[in-house]
Amino acid sequence: MLLPPDGRTLLTDVLRPPAGYRLDRAVATTFTLELDSLLTAPLAFAAHALRDQDDPISVMDGVRRCADRIDVFCQAGQIAPPPGNSGLLLLLEQAIHPVRRPRPGKLFHPKMWLVRYVGDDDPLLRLVVLSRNMTNDRSWDVCLSLDGVIGTRTRSQNVPVVKLLRHAIDLATQPVPKQRRAAVEELLRDLHRAVWQLPEGFFQDELYFHALGVPGVRRPDFTGTRHLVMSPFVTVDGLGVCAPGDGHLTVIGRQEELDRLPEGTLDGCQVLVLNDLAALDLDDESGPARLTGLHAKTYVVEYGRRARVMVGSANATDAAFTGNVELLVELVGSRDRLGIDAMAGESAGLRAILDDYERRDLAEPEDEVGRQLEEYLRDIATVPFRASVRTRDEPHELRVRAAEKLSPPPGGRLMVALLTRPDLVTDLPGDVVFSGLSTTEITRFLLLTAVAGDGTSRRAVAIASLTGDPSDRLDRVLAEQVNTPEKFLQFLMLLLGFGVSADAVAVAGADGVAGLWRRGGTGVLELLLGALADRPAQLDELAGLVRQLAATDRGRAVLPEGFLDLWQHVDQVRRELRKSGAGA
Repeated sequence: MLLPPDGRTLLTDVLRPPAGYRLDRAVATTFTLELDSLLTAPLAFAAHALRDQDDPISVMDGVRRCADRIDVFCQAGQIAPPPGNSGLLLLLEQAIHPVRRPRPGKLFHPKMWLVRYVGDDDPLLRLVVLSRNMTNDRSWDVCLSLDGVIGTRTRSQNVPVVKLLRHAIDLATQPVPKQRRAAVEELLRDLHRAVWQLPEGFFQDELYFHALGVPGVRRPDFTGTRHLVMSPFVTVDGLGVCAPGDGHLTVIGRQEELDRLPEGTLDGCQVLVLNDLAALDLDDESGPARLTGLHAKTYVVEYGRRARVMVGSANATDAAFTGNVELLVELVGSRDRLGIDAMAGESAGLRAILDDYERRDLAEPEDEVGRQLEEYLRDIATVPFRASVRTRDEPHELRVRAAEKLSPPPGGRLMVALLTRPDLVTDLPGDVVFSGLSTTEITRFLLLTAVAGDGTSRRAVAIASLTGDPSDRLDRVLAEQVNTPEKFLQFLMLLLGFGVSADAVAVAGADGVAGLWRRGGTGVLELLLGALADRPAQLDELAGLVRQLAATDRGRAVLPEGFLDLWQHVDQVRRELRKSGAGA
Protein backbone atom coordinates (compact mmCIF):
# COMPACT_ATOMS: atom_id res chain seq x y z
CA MET A 1 0.00 0.00 0.00
CA LEU A 2 1.50 3.33 -1.09
CA LEU A 3 1.59 6.20 1.46
CA PRO A 4 -0.23 4.43 4.29
CA PRO A 5 -1.82 7.00 6.60
CA ASP A 6 -0.80 5.08 9.72
CA GLY A 7 2.85 4.81 8.68
CA ARG A 8 5.53 7.16 9.91
CA THR A 9 9.25 7.66 9.56
CA LEU A 10 11.31 9.75 11.95
CA LEU A 11 14.30 11.53 10.44
CA THR A 12 16.45 10.31 13.32
CA ASP A 13 15.61 6.72 12.35
CA VAL A 14 16.42 7.36 8.69
CA LEU A 15 19.80 8.91 9.48
CA ARG A 16 20.90 6.39 12.12
CA PRO A 17 23.92 4.39 10.86
CA PRO A 18 23.39 0.73 9.92
CA ALA A 19 24.67 -1.81 12.45
CA GLY A 20 28.46 -1.90 12.43
CA TYR A 21 28.78 1.48 10.67
CA ARG A 22 29.40 5.08 11.73
CA LEU A 23 29.04 8.48 10.09
CA ASP A 24 31.93 9.48 7.85
CA ARG A 25 30.49 12.48 5.93
CA ALA A 26 27.09 14.07 5.35
CA VAL A 27 25.73 16.98 3.35
CA ALA A 28 22.18 18.28 3.55
CA THR A 29 20.05 20.89 1.81
CA THR A 30 16.91 22.59 3.06
CA PHE A 31 14.88 25.72 2.43
CA THR A 32 14.09 26.61 6.04
CA LEU A 33 16.43 25.69 8.89
CA GLU A 34 15.37 25.87 12.51
CA LEU A 35 18.66 25.81 14.38
CA ASP A 36 17.45 23.70 17.28
CA SER A 37 16.09 21.05 14.90
CA LEU A 38 19.59 20.59 13.48
CA LEU A 39 20.71 19.21 16.86
CA THR A 40 18.66 16.05 16.33
CA ALA A 41 20.78 14.94 13.35
CA PRO A 42 23.98 14.50 15.40
CA LEU A 43 21.96 12.47 17.91
CA ALA A 44 20.95 10.12 15.11
CA PHE A 45 24.45 9.86 13.66
CA ALA A 46 25.87 9.13 17.11
CA ALA A 47 23.17 6.41 17.50
CA HIS A 48 21.63 8.00 20.57
CA ALA A 49 17.94 7.42 21.21
CA LEU A 50 15.59 10.27 20.36
CA ARG A 51 14.68 10.55 24.04
CA ASP A 52 18.26 11.75 24.59
CA GLN A 53 17.43 15.07 22.89
CA ASP A 54 16.57 16.41 26.34
CA ASP A 55 19.90 15.20 27.76
CA PRO A 56 22.45 17.99 27.13
CA ILE A 57 25.45 15.68 27.47
CA SER A 58 24.12 13.20 24.92
CA VAL A 59 23.37 16.09 22.55
CA MET A 60 26.83 17.53 23.16
CA ASP A 61 28.41 14.14 22.46
CA GLY A 62 26.51 13.86 19.19
CA VAL A 63 27.40 17.40 18.12
CA ARG A 64 31.10 17.12 18.93
CA ARG A 65 31.36 13.88 16.94
CA CYS A 66 29.58 15.25 13.89
CA ALA A 67 30.22 18.99 13.69
CA ASP A 68 33.26 18.59 11.43
CA ARG A 69 31.54 15.96 9.25
CA ILE A 70 28.27 17.70 8.39
CA ASP A 71 27.55 20.52 5.94
CA VAL A 72 24.08 22.03 5.60
CA PHE A 73 23.08 24.40 2.78
CA CYS A 74 19.91 26.50 3.21
CA GLN A 75 18.25 29.58 1.77
CA ALA A 76 19.70 32.79 3.22
CA GLY A 77 17.11 34.54 5.35
CA GLN A 78 15.38 31.26 6.21
CA ILE A 79 17.41 30.35 9.30
CA ALA A 80 15.02 30.58 12.24
CA PRO A 81 16.32 31.38 15.74
CA PRO A 82 15.72 28.70 18.38
CA PRO A 83 13.15 29.24 21.14
CA GLY A 84 15.92 28.88 23.73
CA ASN A 85 19.63 29.59 23.72
CA SER A 86 21.72 26.42 23.53
CA GLY A 87 25.44 27.07 23.54
CA LEU A 88 25.88 23.82 21.63
CA LEU A 89 24.67 25.58 18.49
CA LEU A 90 27.99 27.44 18.41
CA LEU A 91 29.70 24.13 17.63
CA LEU A 92 27.72 24.01 14.37
CA GLU A 93 28.60 27.51 13.11
CA GLN A 94 31.04 26.19 10.50
CA ALA A 95 28.60 23.50 9.32
CA ILE A 96 25.84 25.85 8.12
CA HIS A 97 26.09 27.54 4.73
CA PRO A 98 23.36 30.02 3.72
CA VAL A 99 22.99 30.38 -0.05
CA ARG A 100 21.77 33.29 -2.12
CA ARG A 101 18.82 33.17 -4.49
CA PRO A 102 19.55 31.14 -7.66
CA ARG A 103 17.77 33.83 -9.70
CA PRO A 104 16.05 37.10 -8.72
CA GLY A 105 12.78 36.30 -6.99
CA LYS A 106 13.48 32.54 -6.88
CA LEU A 107 14.45 30.28 -3.98
CA PHE A 108 16.85 27.53 -2.99
CA HIS A 109 14.28 24.91 -1.97
CA PRO A 110 15.63 21.29 -2.15
CA LYS A 111 15.39 19.01 0.88
CA MET A 112 17.79 16.08 1.10
CA TRP A 113 20.55 14.30 3.03
CA LEU A 114 23.48 12.51 1.40
CA VAL A 115 25.44 10.40 3.89
CA ARG A 116 28.46 8.11 3.71
CA TYR A 117 28.85 5.53 6.47
CA VAL A 118 32.04 3.55 7.10
CA GLY A 119 32.68 0.35 9.02
CA ASP A 120 34.63 -2.87 8.76
CA ASP A 121 33.06 -3.58 5.37
CA ASP A 122 32.88 -1.37 2.28
CA PRO A 123 31.45 2.15 2.74
CA LEU A 124 27.70 2.64 2.29
CA LEU A 125 25.81 5.63 0.91
CA ARG A 126 22.35 6.82 1.86
CA LEU A 127 20.30 9.42 0.01
CA VAL A 128 17.25 10.76 1.82
CA VAL A 129 14.91 12.94 -0.26
CA LEU A 130 12.20 14.78 1.65
CA SER A 131 9.34 17.18 1.27
CA ARG A 132 10.01 18.49 4.77
CA ASN A 133 12.30 21.33 5.77
CA MET A 134 14.74 20.97 8.64
CA THR A 135 12.22 22.24 11.17
CA ASN A 136 10.11 20.99 14.04
CA ASP A 137 6.88 21.18 12.04
CA ARG A 138 4.44 18.30 12.54
CA SER A 139 2.96 18.12 9.06
CA TRP A 140 2.15 15.26 6.71
CA ASP A 141 5.29 14.83 4.62
CA VAL A 142 6.91 12.22 2.40
CA CYS A 143 10.39 10.74 2.70
CA LEU A 144 12.28 8.48 0.29
CA SER A 145 15.41 6.77 1.62
CA LEU A 146 17.76 5.00 -0.79
CA ASP A 147 20.73 2.91 0.34
CA GLY A 148 23.56 2.29 -2.08
CA VAL A 149 27.10 1.10 -2.59
CA ILE A 150 29.98 2.83 -4.36
CA GLY A 151 30.41 1.25 -7.77
CA THR A 152 33.44 1.04 -10.04
CA ARG A 153 32.23 3.47 -12.71
CA THR A 154 30.36 6.75 -12.87
CA ARG A 155 26.62 6.64 -13.55
CA SER A 156 24.84 9.34 -15.48
CA GLN A 157 21.65 8.95 -13.42
CA ASN A 158 23.46 10.51 -10.42
CA VAL A 159 24.72 13.57 -12.30
CA PRO A 160 21.73 15.85 -11.45
CA VAL A 161 22.28 15.45 -7.69
CA VAL A 162 26.03 16.01 -8.09
CA LYS A 163 25.32 19.20 -10.06
CA LEU A 164 22.77 20.38 -7.49
CA LEU A 165 25.22 20.08 -4.59
CA ARG A 166 28.02 21.77 -6.53
CA HIS A 167 25.57 24.54 -7.42
CA ALA A 168 24.79 24.93 -3.70
CA ILE A 169 28.50 25.41 -2.96
CA ASP A 170 28.73 28.07 -5.67
CA LEU A 171 25.67 29.89 -4.28
CA ALA A 172 27.00 30.08 -0.70
CA THR A 173 27.01 33.63 0.66
CA GLN A 174 30.41 33.01 2.31
CA PRO A 175 33.12 30.82 0.75
CA VAL A 176 32.92 27.23 1.97
CA PRO A 177 36.20 26.53 3.82
CA LYS A 178 38.71 24.59 1.69
CA GLN A 179 38.81 21.56 3.96
CA ARG A 180 35.04 21.26 4.02
CA ARG A 181 34.73 21.82 0.28
CA ALA A 182 37.32 19.12 -0.39
CA ALA A 183 35.44 16.69 1.87
CA VAL A 184 32.13 17.40 0.08
CA GLU A 185 33.80 16.96 -3.32
CA GLU A 186 35.13 13.58 -2.22
CA LEU A 187 31.61 12.59 -1.19
CA LEU A 188 30.27 13.76 -4.57
CA ARG A 189 32.79 11.59 -6.39
CA ASP A 190 31.37 8.61 -4.50
CA LEU A 191 27.83 9.78 -5.28
CA HIS A 192 28.66 9.86 -8.99
CA ARG A 193 29.41 6.12 -8.79
CA ALA A 194 26.54 5.18 -6.49
CA VAL A 195 24.45 2.08 -7.22
CA TRP A 196 21.10 2.39 -5.44
CA GLN A 197 18.77 -0.29 -4.11
CA LEU A 198 15.20 0.77 -4.90
CA PRO A 199 12.17 0.11 -2.71
CA GLU A 200 10.21 -3.07 -3.32
CA GLY A 201 7.61 -2.80 -6.06
CA PHE A 202 9.50 -0.35 -8.27
CA PHE A 203 11.37 -1.33 -11.42
CA GLN A 204 14.97 -1.69 -10.27
CA ASP A 205 16.50 -0.32 -13.48
CA GLU A 206 14.48 2.91 -13.60
CA LEU A 207 15.52 5.71 -11.27
CA TYR A 208 15.69 9.36 -12.29
CA PHE A 209 16.80 12.46 -10.38
CA HIS A 210 15.44 15.86 -11.41
CA ALA A 211 17.41 18.85 -10.09
CA LEU A 212 15.16 21.72 -11.09
CA GLY A 213 16.73 25.16 -11.52
CA VAL A 214 20.28 23.78 -11.80
CA PRO A 215 22.18 24.79 -14.95
CA GLY A 216 22.42 21.97 -17.46
CA VAL A 217 19.60 19.88 -15.97
CA ARG A 218 16.19 19.54 -17.66
CA ARG A 219 12.91 19.38 -15.78
CA PRO A 220 10.92 16.13 -15.80
CA ASP A 221 8.44 15.14 -18.49
CA PHE A 222 4.94 14.92 -17.05
CA THR A 223 3.32 13.57 -20.22
CA GLY A 224 0.67 10.97 -19.40
CA THR A 225 -2.99 10.04 -19.59
CA ARG A 226 -3.83 10.39 -15.88
CA HIS A 227 -2.20 12.58 -13.25
CA LEU A 228 -2.22 12.92 -9.48
CA VAL A 229 -0.83 16.07 -7.89
CA MET A 230 -0.33 16.18 -4.13
CA SER A 231 1.01 19.56 -3.09
CA PRO A 232 0.36 22.06 -0.29
CA PHE A 233 0.78 24.99 -2.70
CA VAL A 234 -0.80 25.05 -6.16
CA THR A 235 -0.94 27.65 -8.92
CA VAL A 236 -2.62 27.60 -12.33
CA ASP A 237 0.69 27.69 -14.20
CA GLY A 238 2.13 25.03 -11.91
CA LEU A 239 -0.72 22.66 -12.70
CA GLY A 240 -0.12 23.33 -16.37
CA VAL A 241 3.45 22.03 -15.99
CA CYS A 242 2.90 18.95 -13.84
CA ALA A 243 -0.49 17.91 -15.25
CA PRO A 244 -0.45 18.86 -18.96
CA GLY A 245 -3.24 17.93 -21.36
CA ASP A 246 -6.91 17.24 -20.79
CA GLY A 247 -6.61 13.83 -19.13
CA HIS A 248 -7.98 12.78 -15.75
CA LEU A 249 -6.51 14.86 -12.90
CA THR A 250 -6.66 14.24 -9.14
CA VAL A 251 -5.48 17.06 -6.90
CA ILE A 252 -4.77 16.68 -3.18
CA GLY A 253 -4.05 20.02 -1.55
CA ARG A 254 -4.64 22.37 1.33
CA GLN A 255 -8.11 23.82 1.70
CA GLU A 256 -6.96 27.43 2.08
CA GLU A 257 -4.52 27.26 -0.84
CA LEU A 258 -7.04 25.67 -3.20
CA ASP A 259 -9.47 28.41 -2.24
CA ARG A 260 -6.96 30.99 -3.55
CA LEU A 261 -7.11 29.56 -7.09
CA PRO A 262 -9.31 31.40 -9.59
CA GLU A 263 -12.83 30.01 -9.55
CA GLY A 264 -13.27 27.28 -12.14
CA THR A 265 -9.60 26.25 -12.21
CA LEU A 266 -10.36 22.78 -10.83
CA ASP A 267 -13.60 22.14 -12.72
CA GLY A 268 -13.68 18.58 -14.02
CA CYS A 269 -10.96 17.42 -11.62
CA GLN A 270 -11.19 15.16 -8.61
CA VAL A 271 -10.09 17.39 -5.73
CA LEU A 272 -9.38 16.13 -2.22
CA VAL A 273 -8.19 17.65 1.05
CA LEU A 274 -7.17 16.25 4.41
CA ASN A 275 -10.24 16.04 6.57
CA ASP A 276 -10.33 18.29 9.59
CA LEU A 277 -9.88 15.38 12.00
CA ALA A 278 -6.96 13.77 10.15
CA ALA A 279 -4.08 13.44 12.56
CA LEU A 280 -1.48 10.84 13.38
CA ASP A 281 -0.69 10.49 17.06
CA LEU A 282 3.01 10.30 17.87
CA ASP A 283 3.40 9.09 21.42
CA ASP A 284 6.77 7.44 21.64
CA GLU A 285 10.37 8.47 22.36
CA SER A 286 9.70 11.85 20.75
CA GLY A 287 6.89 12.60 23.19
CA PRO A 288 3.20 13.17 22.51
CA ALA A 289 2.45 15.08 19.33
CA ARG A 290 0.10 15.02 16.36
CA LEU A 291 0.69 15.30 12.64
CA THR A 292 -1.59 17.89 11.08
CA GLY A 293 -1.61 19.80 7.79
CA LEU A 294 -0.42 18.71 4.36
CA HIS A 295 3.18 19.40 3.34
CA ALA A 296 3.89 16.37 1.11
CA LYS A 297 4.77 16.82 -2.57
CA THR A 298 4.04 13.76 -4.68
CA TYR A 299 3.20 13.34 -8.36
CA VAL A 300 1.89 10.23 -10.11
CA VAL A 301 1.80 10.07 -13.92
CA GLU A 302 0.15 7.10 -15.63
CA TYR A 303 0.84 6.11 -19.20
CA GLY A 304 -0.34 2.73 -20.43
CA ARG A 305 0.29 0.12 -17.75
CA ARG A 306 3.10 2.10 -16.14
CA ALA A 307 3.04 4.59 -13.28
CA ARG A 308 5.77 7.15 -12.67
CA VAL A 309 5.97 8.39 -9.07
CA MET A 310 7.88 11.57 -8.22
CA VAL A 311 8.53 12.81 -4.69
CA GLY A 312 10.62 15.64 -3.31
CA SER A 313 10.59 19.36 -2.64
CA ALA A 314 8.77 20.89 -5.62
CA ASN A 315 5.30 22.33 -5.11
CA ALA A 316 2.85 22.45 -8.00
CA THR A 317 3.65 26.12 -8.62
CA ASP A 318 5.17 28.03 -11.51
CA ALA A 319 8.06 29.15 -9.25
CA ALA A 320 9.05 25.55 -8.57
CA PHE A 321 9.48 24.80 -12.27
CA THR A 322 10.75 28.16 -13.55
CA GLY A 323 13.77 29.06 -11.43
CA ASN A 324 13.65 27.62 -7.92
CA VAL A 325 16.28 25.02 -7.11
CA GLU A 326 14.34 21.84 -6.29
CA LEU A 327 14.91 18.09 -6.16
CA LEU A 328 12.47 15.41 -7.30
CA VAL A 329 13.16 11.67 -7.47
CA GLU A 330 11.27 9.61 -10.04
CA LEU A 331 10.54 5.91 -9.61
CA VAL A 332 8.62 3.69 -12.03
CA GLY A 333 6.36 0.71 -11.40
CA SER A 334 3.20 -0.96 -12.57
CA ARG A 335 0.01 1.11 -12.69
CA ASP A 336 -1.97 -1.56 -10.82
CA ARG A 337 0.38 -1.50 -7.85
CA LEU A 338 1.64 2.07 -7.77
CA GLY A 339 -0.83 4.11 -9.80
CA ILE A 340 -3.36 6.73 -8.82
CA ASP A 341 -6.05 4.27 -7.73
CA ALA A 342 -3.52 2.45 -5.53
CA MET A 343 -2.62 5.71 -3.83
CA ALA A 344 -5.88 7.64 -3.61
CA GLY A 345 -8.63 5.37 -4.93
CA GLU A 346 -11.73 4.49 -2.93
CA SER A 347 -10.05 1.45 -1.33
CA ALA A 348 -6.63 3.07 -0.73
CA GLY A 349 -5.53 3.60 2.84
CA LEU A 350 -4.78 7.27 2.25
CA ARG A 351 -8.38 7.86 1.20
CA ALA A 352 -9.51 7.26 4.78
CA ILE A 353 -8.20 10.68 5.81
CA LEU A 354 -9.29 12.58 2.70
CA ASP A 355 -12.52 14.44 1.99
CA ASP A 356 -13.91 15.88 -1.23
CA TYR A 357 -12.95 19.52 -1.60
CA GLU A 358 -15.67 22.15 -1.35
CA ARG A 359 -14.70 25.72 -2.13
CA ARG A 360 -14.98 28.18 0.75
CA ASP A 361 -14.54 31.88 1.21
CA LEU A 362 -11.04 32.67 2.37
CA ALA A 363 -11.01 32.85 6.14
CA GLU A 364 -8.41 35.64 6.17
CA PRO A 365 -6.33 37.45 3.55
CA GLU A 366 -2.65 36.78 3.09
CA ASP A 367 -0.30 38.71 5.35
CA GLU A 368 1.21 40.78 2.57
CA VAL A 369 3.30 42.96 4.90
CA GLY A 370 4.77 39.89 6.61
CA ARG A 371 5.49 38.29 3.23
CA GLN A 372 7.32 41.41 2.05
CA LEU A 373 9.43 41.45 5.22
CA GLU A 374 10.37 37.81 4.66
CA GLU A 375 11.45 38.60 1.10
CA TYR A 376 13.42 41.58 2.41
CA LEU A 377 15.26 39.44 4.99
CA ARG A 378 16.18 36.87 2.33
CA ASP A 379 17.97 39.62 0.44
CA ILE A 380 19.56 41.21 3.52
CA ALA A 381 20.85 37.84 4.77
CA THR A 382 22.60 37.34 1.43
CA VAL A 383 24.90 40.29 2.16
CA PRO A 384 28.19 39.04 3.68
CA PHE A 385 28.67 40.13 7.29
CA ARG A 386 32.12 40.24 8.88
CA ALA A 387 32.63 39.97 12.63
CA SER A 388 35.95 40.59 14.37
CA VAL A 389 36.97 40.35 18.02
CA ARG A 390 38.87 43.47 19.07
CA THR A 391 40.09 42.37 22.51
CA ARG A 392 42.42 39.68 23.85
CA ASP A 393 40.77 39.12 27.22
CA GLU A 394 37.28 39.25 28.70
CA PRO A 395 35.16 41.25 28.54
CA HIS A 396 35.35 41.15 24.75
CA GLU A 397 34.25 43.55 22.03
CA LEU A 398 32.87 42.18 18.77
CA ARG A 399 32.63 44.45 15.76
CA VAL A 400 30.12 43.57 13.01
CA ARG A 401 30.22 45.14 9.56
CA ALA A 402 28.16 44.45 6.44
CA ALA A 403 30.05 44.15 3.13
CA GLU A 404 27.40 46.29 1.42
CA LYS A 405 25.36 49.32 2.43
CA LEU A 406 22.08 48.21 4.00
CA SER A 407 18.76 50.04 3.99
CA PRO A 408 15.90 49.36 6.41
CA PRO A 409 12.49 48.39 5.03
CA PRO A 410 10.49 51.41 3.84
CA GLY A 411 9.15 53.28 6.86
CA GLY A 412 10.57 50.64 9.21
CA ARG A 413 13.69 49.47 11.03
CA LEU A 414 16.40 46.84 10.64
CA MET A 415 18.06 45.70 13.87
CA VAL A 416 20.81 43.25 14.73
CA ALA A 417 21.75 41.36 17.87
CA LEU A 418 23.92 38.36 18.67
CA LEU A 419 22.08 35.06 18.97
CA THR A 420 23.89 34.56 22.27
CA ARG A 421 22.89 38.04 23.49
CA PRO A 422 19.47 38.90 22.04
CA ASP A 423 19.19 41.70 24.61
CA LEU A 424 21.95 43.70 22.89
CA VAL A 425 19.95 45.16 20.00
CA THR A 426 21.34 47.82 17.65
CA ASP A 427 19.89 49.48 14.57
CA LEU A 428 21.41 48.99 11.15
CA PRO A 429 22.85 50.25 8.82
CA GLY A 430 26.30 51.14 10.12
CA ASP A 431 29.06 49.32 11.95
CA VAL A 432 28.01 47.72 15.22
CA VAL A 433 30.16 47.02 18.28
CA PHE A 434 28.93 44.58 20.92
CA SER A 435 30.73 45.09 24.25
CA GLY A 436 30.98 43.24 27.54
CA LEU A 437 30.96 39.75 26.03
CA SER A 438 32.21 36.58 27.62
CA THR A 439 34.21 34.23 25.42
CA THR A 440 31.24 31.90 24.99
CA GLU A 441 29.02 34.79 23.88
CA ILE A 442 31.20 35.42 20.82
CA THR A 443 29.39 33.96 17.83
CA ARG A 444 28.99 34.06 14.05
CA PHE A 445 25.20 33.91 14.45
CA LEU A 446 23.55 37.32 14.00
CA LEU A 447 19.87 37.82 14.82
CA LEU A 448 18.28 40.18 12.30
CA THR A 449 14.90 41.76 12.99
CA ALA A 450 12.98 43.69 10.33
CA VAL A 451 10.08 45.85 11.46
CA ALA A 452 7.55 47.44 9.09
CA GLY A 453 5.89 50.79 9.60
CA ASP A 454 2.74 49.18 11.02
CA GLY A 455 4.76 47.22 13.64
CA THR A 456 4.76 43.88 11.82
CA SER A 457 8.10 42.15 12.38
CA ARG A 458 10.04 39.14 11.14
CA ARG A 459 13.31 37.63 12.33
CA ALA A 460 16.04 35.58 10.70
CA VAL A 461 19.57 34.47 11.55
CA ALA A 462 22.48 35.50 9.34
CA ILE A 463 25.97 33.99 9.61
CA ALA A 464 29.02 36.24 9.65
CA SER A 465 32.63 35.39 9.01
CA LEU A 466 34.61 35.62 12.27
CA THR A 467 38.20 36.60 12.98
CA GLY A 468 40.16 37.19 16.16
CA ASP A 469 38.11 34.93 18.41
CA PRO A 470 39.98 33.13 21.22
CA SER A 471 41.39 29.78 20.14
CA ASP A 472 39.75 28.06 23.10
CA ARG A 473 36.27 29.52 22.49
CA LEU A 474 34.61 26.22 21.60
CA ASP A 475 36.43 24.37 24.40
CA ARG A 476 34.81 26.84 26.77
CA VAL A 477 31.42 26.19 25.21
CA LEU A 478 31.86 22.49 25.99
CA ALA A 479 33.02 23.27 29.51
CA GLU A 480 29.89 25.32 30.21
CA GLN A 481 27.74 22.28 29.40
CA VAL A 482 29.65 20.03 31.80
CA ASN A 483 28.78 21.60 35.15
CA THR A 484 28.50 18.63 37.55
CA PRO A 485 30.76 15.64 38.31
CA GLU A 486 28.03 13.34 37.01
CA LYS A 487 27.92 15.15 33.67
CA PHE A 488 31.70 15.09 33.44
CA LEU A 489 31.86 11.34 33.92
CA GLN A 490 28.94 10.80 31.56
CA PHE A 491 30.79 12.81 28.90
CA LEU A 492 34.01 10.90 29.62
CA MET A 493 32.29 7.56 29.08
CA LEU A 494 30.62 8.77 25.87
CA LEU A 495 33.96 10.12 24.65
CA LEU A 496 35.59 6.75 25.23
CA GLY A 497 32.79 4.95 23.45
CA PHE A 498 30.83 3.66 26.44
CA GLY A 499 27.27 4.95 26.17
CA VAL A 500 26.06 6.26 29.50
CA SER A 501 22.84 8.24 29.49
CA ALA A 502 21.64 10.75 32.04
CA ASP A 503 19.12 8.09 33.11
CA ALA A 504 21.98 5.77 34.03
CA VAL A 505 23.50 8.46 36.22
CA ALA A 506 20.18 9.01 37.95
CA VAL A 507 19.64 5.29 38.53
CA ALA A 508 23.03 5.06 40.23
CA GLY A 509 21.58 7.32 42.94
CA ALA A 510 23.76 8.69 45.69
CA ASP A 511 26.63 6.51 44.54
CA GLY A 512 26.27 7.83 40.99
CA VAL A 513 29.79 9.22 40.65
CA ALA A 514 31.44 6.25 42.32
CA GLY A 515 29.34 3.92 40.18
CA LEU A 516 30.52 5.61 37.00
CA TRP A 517 34.13 5.61 38.14
CA ARG A 518 34.11 1.93 37.44
CA ARG A 519 32.37 0.20 34.55
CA GLY A 520 32.31 -3.57 34.37
CA GLY A 521 35.28 -3.80 36.78
CA THR A 522 37.54 -1.76 34.53
CA GLY A 523 38.78 1.47 36.10
CA VAL A 524 38.80 4.83 34.39
CA LEU A 525 42.60 4.79 34.39
CA GLU A 526 42.63 1.58 32.39
CA LEU A 527 40.09 3.06 29.94
CA LEU A 528 42.21 6.17 29.46
CA LEU A 529 45.37 4.13 28.96
CA GLY A 530 43.51 2.00 26.43
CA ALA A 531 42.54 5.15 24.53
CA LEU A 532 46.18 6.29 24.61
CA ALA A 533 47.25 3.04 23.00
CA ASP A 534 44.48 2.72 20.39
CA ARG A 535 43.12 6.20 19.67
CA PRO A 536 45.20 8.94 21.37
CA ALA A 537 43.63 11.73 19.28
CA GLN A 538 40.36 10.98 21.05
CA LEU A 539 41.85 12.38 24.24
CA ASP A 540 42.77 15.75 22.73
CA GLU A 541 39.21 16.99 23.18
CA LEU A 542 39.16 15.73 26.75
CA ALA A 543 42.42 17.59 27.38
CA GLY A 544 40.84 20.86 26.26
CA LEU A 545 37.82 20.31 28.51
CA VAL A 546 39.94 19.41 31.55
CA ARG A 547 42.15 22.45 30.94
CA GLN A 548 39.12 24.75 30.92
CA LEU A 549 37.59 23.20 34.03
CA ALA A 550 40.87 23.18 35.98
CA ALA A 551 41.39 26.89 35.35
CA THR A 552 38.72 27.99 37.87
CA ASP A 553 37.58 26.95 41.33
CA ARG A 554 34.09 26.38 39.97
CA GLY A 555 35.43 24.17 37.21
CA ARG A 556 37.65 22.14 39.53
CA ALA A 557 34.58 21.37 41.63
CA VAL A 558 33.11 19.64 38.57
CA LEU A 559 36.03 17.21 38.30
CA PRO A 560 35.59 14.09 40.46
CA GLU A 561 37.89 13.92 43.45
CA GLY A 562 41.25 12.53 42.46
CA PHE A 563 40.70 12.85 38.72
CA LEU A 564 43.22 15.65 38.19
CA ASP A 565 46.02 13.60 39.75
CA LEU A 566 45.12 10.67 37.51
CA TRP A 567 44.85 12.87 34.44
CA GLN A 568 48.26 14.49 34.90
CA HIS A 569 49.96 11.15 34.30
CA VAL A 570 47.78 10.32 31.29
CA ASP A 571 48.16 13.79 29.83
CA GLN A 572 51.95 13.68 30.08
CA VAL A 573 52.01 10.51 27.97
CA ARG A 574 49.48 12.02 25.53
CA ARG A 575 51.66 15.10 24.99
CA GLU A 576 54.78 12.99 24.52
CA LEU A 577 52.97 10.89 21.90
CA ARG A 578 51.86 14.02 20.05
CA LYS A 579 55.39 15.42 20.17
CA SER A 580 56.82 12.23 18.70
CA GLY A 581 54.08 12.05 16.07
CA ALA A 582 52.77 8.70 17.31
CA GLY A 583 49.37 10.15 18.12
CA ALA A 584 48.80 11.81 14.79
